Amino acid sequence: MPYVFEVPTTLEALHDMIGNFASTGSDVSLIVQRIHAANSVRLDKNNKEKMQNFYDVLLRRFLEVGDAIYTSGNGGPELGRYDQLNALTQTLYAMAQDSPQCAGAVFGRRLGIMQKALAKRLRDEEFVAADDEDAPSAWPSTGTILLLRALPHIFPVTDLRHVVVTPALIFLSQTVAQCPIRSLGDVTMGIFCSGLIIEYTKEAKRLAPEALAFIAGTLRLFSIRAEAATEATAVPSFELAVQNSSTLASLRKDVAAFGGGSCEDLDVSDLQISLERDKISGEAMPAAILCSSLRFVSMIGEIYGGSLNDAEAEVFDEVSRSILLLKPKNKSSPLPRFVTNAVSEAAQSISSASSSASNRPPLLRRSRATAGQLAIKSFAPRMEDPKRYTMAKDTGKSQRQAILDQNRREYKREHKAATRELRLDAAFIENERRRDKEKRDSKAREQRNKNFAWLEEEQATMNQQIRMGGGLLTGGGIGAAKAKARSGTIGIKKGGKWR
Repeated sequence: MPYVFEVPTTLEALHDMIGNFASTGSDVSLIVQRIHAANSVRLDKNNKEKMQNFYDVLLRRFLEVGDAIYTSGNGGPELGRYDQLNALTQTLYAMAQDSPQCAGAVFGRRLGIMQKALAKRLRDEEFVAADDEDAPSAWPSTGTILLLRALPHIFPVTDLRHVVVTPALIFLSQTVAQCPIRSLGDVTMGIFCSGLIIEYTKEAKRLAPEALAFIAGTLRLFSIRAEAATEATAVPSFELAVQNSSTLASLRKDVAAFGGGSCEDLDVSDLQISLERDKISGEAMPAAILCSSLRFVSMIGEIYGGSLNDAEAEVFDEVSRSILLLKPKNKSSPLPRFVTNAVSEAAQSISSASSSASNRPPLLRRSRATAGQLAIKSFAPRMEDPKRYTMAKDTGKSQRQAILDQNRREYKREHKAATRELRLDAAFIENERRRDKEKRDSKAREQRNKNFAWLEEEQATMNQQIRMGGGLLTGGGIGAAKAKARSGTIGIKKGGKWR
């Protein structure tokens, strides 16, 4: 494998390079790192355009590897797709540090493509039957979600507004709020997107209502009467999902069946949601979704508790109602012990975050602003006494001499001001004079040109008559013209010579 590579500007060129020099996933990561190290913008500023194209190639490579994880998993130690994504994330971060403007522009353009694709999938969903579980999902692909997971490691998420992070957050929020739910895989994607929204907002303690609503709706899927519980959820997709999918309507039974026997004392941290297709369809996925949702609830209580200006009770109301609907110790359909413990921890976290140490002041109606409050405040200008003001240049002079010098300077300033005004007036008058003269000359020139045109036209007519031997003459004229008209042998050639 060579140490120096040319910069591939297309994804096909990168794949050809990987096919020629790489045999494992670590070799692919090494090729990408060597391309960046040998062609960095910091080494040569002329590499800016090539590295900008290479940044887009790496983003597309990231998406393809992420999509391959959904279909085929990690691929074993030889492929190591997760390690490839980690290496790509490090390279993308390093390139973003080399040229933040180029990285932001390329990433923003990729987000625009994702947004257009999402809008198209949502439009196509209008023509798909509600109970068709085999229809293509409207949720983003695994590669897209994993790329958005790497985004907060490349760009700062605590900025008030960011050219990349803010559009990504809007894209995730729209996805969670509008994408329909048809299968357990869609619920998994929604939980993952909600976790990304929380990840984007937790450091700045910004409120994420879309994530809270989706997590609360997911918890309602595991209630005793899921169909009745999802009717009051803030996300309408859950109600339609329970009505049209028998799999989503029986999630509580699946969790109870999985938690029996040896799994009774299972640790909640052992259950993790996965974006691989085989694991999503596994029997442990419903329990993993429920436990992940409860962990998110505990995390939300720790993040936002005490930072919402005594509005925690209203913010967490939907989540609290969803937890109460779980009823893990119900006799007809009890939940496993590890799930019961997770529900208890989540309820305790939300309860602690909702309780305020001080009583909230009662709401009061604001009175109308008075005329004094609406009026613009005026301030008396601070002016110096010109008779008592003394400049530094007058220091050490007698009062009489200082006054004379001040008057002389004032007269000089007035003289300069008057001269400047006279100069401006003279320039204005001269411009007006020239404009009037140009107007008169233009009018005379137009009349003169008109006369010249008439003379040229008459001269052309006379020349044409002479060339035709007087054929255009109807009477009078010179003898030569008449003889020319009779015989056609005597006349004047062009050039003025007789023949």
